[in-house]
Amino acid sequence: MNEIGDRLKEARKAKGYSLDDLQQKTKIQKRYLIAVEEGNFDILPGDFYARAFIKQYADSVGLNGEDLMNEHMDVLPETSKKNYSKSIQKTQTRKKAKDSGFVATIKDSFPTILIVVLVIAIIFAIYLAVTAGDNTSLDSFINEDESSEVIEVDNNEEAASNQDEAADDQETAEEQTDDKETADEEKAGENAAENQEQVLTEVSSTETATTYTVSGALPLEQTIVLRAEGGQSWSSINVDGETSAGLIVDGETLSAQFDDTVNRIDIVIGNASVTDITLNDQQVPYNTSGTEAVRQEVTIEFE
Repeated sequence: MNEIGDRLKEARKAKGYSLDDLQQKTKIQKRYLIAVEEGNFDILPGDFYARAFIKQYADSVGLNGEDLMNEHMDVLPETSKKNYSKSIQKTQTRKKAKDSGFVATIKDSFPTILIVVLVIAIIFAIYLAVTAGDNTSLDSFINEDESSEVIEVDNNEEAASNQDEAADDQETAEEQTDDKETADEEKAGENAAENQEQVLTEVSSTETATTYTVSGALPLEQTIVLRAEGGQSWSSINVDGETSAGLIVDGETLSAQFDDTVNRIDIVIGNASVTDITLNDQQVPYNTSGTEAVRQEVTIEFE
């Protein structure tokens, strides 16, 4: 075993390194370097470190550490690898045991944690329920106040509405009274107009011709009608130059319509004994007594 230390020491000296230099280079403590050179592997931290220090020492002084250890395998500690494996295995076992202990602790504490979570959830639910109840009560109180205000407003509005309705009824009654008075006035005017019926005045008359003037209230649309009763008569009606003529048989009529702007109507009757004349439903009397004068002329002038 000391043969390895001698070779390493010779190589160090050949490189001109002191132990302090080598310590600086390899970062291995000086006392461990001395132990390697003297073959005192027992003072090293362990067999694994002995092999590692030898290899690093050899590589630092220009030797091949692997070859050196392979050449002197018989003198190196055989249990170093086993010890390292055991150390690793022991460390892993401790780690697993530690992990298993933590997991076991979590598993043992899980029911307690679950109970705590449930209690917190129940307390939170109760808090929410109480808070919601308070809000509901507050909302109810506010809604009641608002309802009271609304009722008061509605009562005021109802009173105002009743006043408006009363005013509307009074106004309607006044309007109806005014309408009635207006209708009465219009009716009175109509009655007065009816009382002022058209007045037919005979101006002149001969055996074959008669002239009339018309005054008073006249309708806007006027009508002159010739009717044959008990015979037939050829007749004509001339209204301001427009003539309607024809043979009127028993029971039939010849008529003309005109407005209130007409000034004169000239009528010729072929058989006066069977012909009647009406102006706006008023009989127009003319000379029909003469047996020799069958033909008659009637003139109507409007004032």
